[in-house]
Amino acid sequence: MDFFYAKRKTKNEKRYQNILVIKLKQPGDVLVSAPVLPALKEAWPRAQVSYLVPKGTEEMIADHPLLERVYVAERRGASLSRTLAFLRELRRAKFDLVLELSGGDRGAFYALLTGAKERLGFAYGGRAFWNRFCFTRLLPVPPLRLHLVEHNLEMVRALGINPRNPGLQFFWKPEVDTRVQELLSAHSLGPKNFAVLHPGAGWRFKCWTPEGYARVIEFLKEKKKLPVVLTGSQAAHEQELVAAVLKECRVRPINLVGRLTLKELGALIDKARLFFGADSAPMHLAAAVGTPAVALFGPSGDFNWGPWGEGHLVVKKDWDCLPCGKDGCEGSKKSRCLIELSAAEVLEKMENWEAVDKR
Repeated sequence: MDFFYAKRKTKNEKRYQNILVIKLKQPGDVLVSAPVLPALKEAWPRAQVSYLVPKGTEEMIADHPLLERVYVAERRGASLSRTLAFLRELRRAKFDLVLELSGGDRGAFYALLTGAKERLGFAYGGRAFWNRFCFTRLLPVPPLRLHLVEHNLEMVRALGINPRNPGLQFFWKPEVDTRVQELLSAHSLGPKNFAVLHPGAGWRFKCWTPEGYARVIEFLKEKKKLPVVLTGSQAAHEQELVAAVLKECRVRPINLVGRLTLKELGALIDKARLFFGADSAPMHLAAAVGTPAVALFGPSGDFNWGPWGEGHLVVKKDWDCLPCGKDGCEGSKKSRCLIELSAAEVLEKMENWEAVDKR
């Protein structure tokens, strides 16, 4: 095998029949990797392209019309027999090309186990020596200040493919639309006449204050005449945050927290006039369905993780320490850049934002 760090792009001369993309990350990471799929199908229309993702993230890529299959890896707790059966299944698939986009040892192991003749990965941290034997090509890590959509597509470009219009996409079945429409009808809401506000995020240090979210709900309802639908997961820290927002708020939003699947959340955001929230998977859903998003950023860089595409509004502090990439200030799990971001600062940005007034 030819182990080396790729110095340049290769010509798109080969023909692949069975391709596996590995993305063992969080739901938002899986979604922003989705443009890899149409890029591969554009280059090799007859190839079957499958995805390997962690359990709990599969809805982000499932139902894509270009996708052959989703393989779901257990995060933890799987029995030995189930694990061995899963590994045998990957081996029997006989992939001829594997793209490992995660950067971890587990993804490298899965890539090696497939036995694919070509296995590509990024050389994160130089990659441990044994990891180099997991891949037939190790690619240079893309530049730091590159959006994750483009970051993922760098691996596709290494195959000699230049993707056209790499937009985010999110798909769901018709019954999901039916369910969401029933929920909207029950609250006398129609398409594009409401806003979705999702206060939570996968990590506490990415969350804003209850007071801030409450003032935004009041602003949208009272000044912009937009009813607000409140969404969130069943995670304990999100439930706690939502309870604090409701206690603080002078007007009552429509509370759908904990009642929606990821597919239903995407379909709901698709029907909203705008989305408001932190750096989170639902923010990426808004970008994928084309709904303008107001996205609050703190320790994570919007140049990497901002809502993909045009027409979105990113609000953040103008501090030299941002983005720090840390999980809160001084190990506190709380980010001052978000805690000290006032509602007045956010509302000033939103006041003249076109999307909030669009009819």
